[in-house]
Amino acid sequence: MRVFIIDTSNMGLELRGGLIGVVGSVAPSTEEKRDCIDTVSRYAQDGWAIAADPLTPIGRLAALAAETACVPFVSIERLAARKGTGPILAFVRERGPELRR
Repeated sequence: MRVFIIDTSNMGLELRGGLIGVVGSVAPSTEEKRDCIDTVSRYAQDGWAIAADPLTPIGRLAALAAETACVPFVSIERLAARKGTGPILAFVRERGPELRR
């Protein structure tokens, strides 16, 4: 699983507390799932919003953890469609095959 910080300086107020992106493997191990929940929960406690692909197992876990912590969740694909966030999607697409092993 990879976690990266996304610049939110040009985004809405609900994301100004910070935004982390979470990307994981297609078939995550129990340890990777636990790490996802722990990491997302830790950032959420500090008010960070979460971005992930909800169509992947790690993305769904990140979304559930964000919802449980009552912090905003943003789909990475939706976020990448916004102006100025193209590098986010480029990173995810570039690292995608590596993360799916």
